[in-house]
Amino acid sequence: MARPRFVRVTICVLTLFLTSVSFAYCGESANPFVWHSSVPEELGISSEKFDAMLDRLKERSTAGILVVRHDRVVGEWYSSKLGPDIKHYTASLAKALVGGMSLLLVLNDELMQIDDPAECYVAEWGDDPTRKGITIRHLATHSSGIEDAEVAGMGHFESGGWKSRFWNKNPDPFTISRDWAPMKFKPGTGFEYSNPGMAMLAYAVTAALQNSPHKDIRTLLRERIMRPIGVPDEEWNIGYGQTYEVNGRGMVANWGGGNYSARAVARVGRLMLRKGNWEGEQLIDSKWVEKVTADAETPDPFRGPGEGPCPRAGLAWWVNSDGNLSKVPRDAFMGAGAGNQVLLVIPSLDLMAVRFGGLMKEESFWGGLEEFLFNPLMDAIVK
Repeated sequence: MARPRFVRVTICVLTLFLTSVSFAYCGESANPFVWHSSVPEELGISSEKFDAMLDRLKERSTAGILVVRHDRVVGEWYSSKLGPDIKHYTASLAKALVGGMSLLLVLNDELMQIDDPAECYVAEWGDDPTRKGITIRHLATHSSGIEDAEVAGMGHFESGGWKSRFWNKNPDPFTISRDWAPMKFKPGTGFEYSNPGMAMLAYAVTAALQNSPHKDIRTLLRERIMRPIGVPDEEWNIGYGQTYEVNGRGMVANWGGGNYSARAVARVGRLMLRKGNWEGEQLIDSKWVEKVTADAETPDPFRGPGEGPCPRAGLAWWVNSDGNLSKVPRDAFMGAGAGNQVLLVIPSLDLMAVRFGGLMKEESFWGGLEEFLFNPLMDAIVK
């Protein structure tokens, strides 16, 4: 039997307005952090194997690589067009850096619960039976059932229909995702990598933010994460540089459209590695960092041709909870995007790696990362 409408409205009102909000530290860091370097052997890494990995990465369309262990830079290299403080596109790595970090903050602040019905934040879905049952967890893990806007082997603007309108931003990608993107399966019963699904996560997060000091994702991340961890404004931008007004709210893309310097990405990784603590300031409750980087217990991802050994889904992060990346510890989590842009964080090894560039293995996205970065890096660790 369908839930009476007055009950659903009551639940949504309670979710959005009656929660107790506990905001974390805001503002720029009072304890600045500076990166320092050490030779690999001092950090338990073989120089010979590490240098061999770097040489192979340079041959595989790598534009930049930064590896950090025990809070020291093990190695750092950039092509002539890049540098440690120069922005590079991140593609779907933005799903973690923007989507994951903004979700983390609204969960931390009790503005949202992970299993809330999405309709609590998307009023237009309240009477849509095809979207009944979608939760925030589903949107954050590609298990909502919302069809993707990409077609294998076709460019973003070649597919036509609503999919081309999503990428053309006509009228805007959020309205297209909300009203036009069809459902492929019942929420929570399958896996479909979905840019529109992530767009609706941003939509829901933005709705939750309307009862807080920061009304849009860009401002939220700048004031609550990026400035406090010491990232200059000029070293990052998100949302394709645009804000879309939908229903009077400023919507910022979280599925792509981000540009970060390697060191900016590494600082976000360091914050997550240290469970939300930055130089003694607890910016985010550690329990929520652990929650978003743990297995979300949703259906297995696609691991067929073109993808390879895809990790499982955390909450807008990828996690190696089932050991599918066989040499990588199971507590590893990561964000990744087209062209093998990646942030890898391994708490048990106190290790992070950021890689920018082009696709390293045409036939396997995750296979390329595993073969040329993950496995060689693991092999180089001697203690």
